Amino acid sequence: MDYTFSPPRLPSLARWINLYKSYPGSSVLRALEYEQLNAMTIKGKVLDVGGGKNARYAKFLTDADTVESVNIDPEIAPTYLLEPGQPFPIEDNTFDNAVCMNTLEHIYDAKFVINETYRVLKPGGTAVITIPFLFRLHGHPDDFFRGTPSWWEESIKQAGFSKMELTPLVWGRYTTGRSITGYRGPFTRFRFHLTHLKDLIYAKLSFRGTHYDGKRGGRITGVSSGWFITATR
Repeated sequence: MDYTFSPPRLPSLARWINLYKSYPGSSVLRALEYEQLNAMTIKGKVLDVGGGKNARYAKFLTDADTVESVNIDPEIAPTYLLEPGQPFPIEDNTFDNAVCMNTLEHIYDAKFVINETYRVLKPGGTAVITIPFLFRLHGHPDDFFRGTPSWWEESIKQAGFSKMELTPLVWGRYTTGRSITGYRGPFTRFRFHLTHLKDLIYAKLSFRGTHYDGKRGGRITGVSSGWFITATR
């Protein structure tokens, strides 16, 4: 499998303004996920793994010809309502592309779902996966694991995908740390943005390029809130 680790972009004032103007009230993980999704065009017949008509990110799938979904939660209004561990009731080689947003951490056997996603994709189809890493527990109804880039690379390869790209979803150390501990007390959103400012200043003083690179950048990507993965069959 052809594997690419893509360093994330450095914080900037323009990105900061755009993130929370475009996605007000979002956590840093959600905002960075939506930023990545918004830069993509997902076309054709699309399977939403873990989503449905009521998913918050449905607006990013408007370029698709059709969108079907599988989920265990009836409140999200999926096309196919499944039991945990049930194979997708879909024939092989059916979908042009797939998305799986913040779902696999809630599944005990995530490899099974990765394999099922591979099975229903057409040759050349791409799965877009977002997943938390350094993020608090959030059962829906359960929260089982956090995978490292090495775990994802090996699992995606074993499923049979030919190509994979992984991008860390990180603004900086301060923002990741506070997203884990939370913002108890007054002026929550002010303190939320203060952590963004600290990471922005640190990045301006410590890096000269456009991305978190080198050993120092590697240490920062090691404290990512999550991963953005594209895997091509």
